[in-house]
Amino acid sequence: MRILLSENDIQLLKAIRPFMSGKSQELLDLLLVTINVFQPNQPDQKINYEALNTLLTMVHDSIQAKKSKEDVIEIDEYEHVQNEQAENVENLLNVLAESKNNDD
Repeated sequence: MRILLSENDIQLLKAIRPFMSGKSQELLDLLLVTINVFQPNQPDQKINYEALNTLLTMVHDSIQAKKSKEDVIEIDEYEHVQNEQAENVENLLNVLAESKNNDD
């Protein structure tokens, strides 16, 4: 497979990587690993299996991070609901206390 980026382009991208945002660095890493998949170390191989393993690990980690982020959002939403329910119970108790005080 012919790679569209020259070795100089790849070195330039690696040089500016520290100045990129976190998301851009992740995308650049993904691009570079993907390119390495099609540049095998041994001439008799069609793909670089080590780079393929790295790529699959990166994708798996990204999916797991997304799932754990969704779990955190659900926990935050649950805490928000709990806080609202606690406020509602407190308001109800205040109303009942006021009505009892007014009856006395």
